[in-house]
Amino acid sequence: MKRILLCVIASMFCGLLFAQQEVGLWETFDNKRNKPMSHVQIYQKDGKLYGKIVKALDKTYTTCTKCSGPDKDKPIVGMIIIRGLEKEGSKWKENDGILDPMSGLLLDGELWMDGPDKMKVKGSYGFLHDTQTWRRIK
Repeated sequence: MKRILLCVIASMFCGLLFAQQEVGLWETFDNKRNKPMSHVQIYQKDGKLYGKIVKALDKTYTTCTKCSGPDKDKPIVGMIIIRGLEKEGSKWKENDGILDPMSGLLLDGELWMDGPDKMKVKGSYGFLHDTQTWRRIK
């Protein structure tokens, strides 16, 4: 009985650790420009994943001029760009779950860990998609 209880507690603890590995501060990287773009704080709220830009490294984009709705012409810093991704296996996914502040598009979002300090972030719009590798800031 003690072994069963220990296994249950251990599996709950491992699940909690697994869910927390995406949480933290990440440096985004634009593959097309081959340079870092911003720092994004990833956090969980009500079991979903969110991300907010906390620092803009590329001063070309300071406001979301191409966004529509409430994000139109808002500053990039402070903008929530990962919006309510839900856990599906080892990935987090959501339709219209990622905002690209450069294009103003809401993209179908997907992210997953690719090592302890690397995360893949994929945004899709119809048949078009792009995957970036973000690095954890320690």
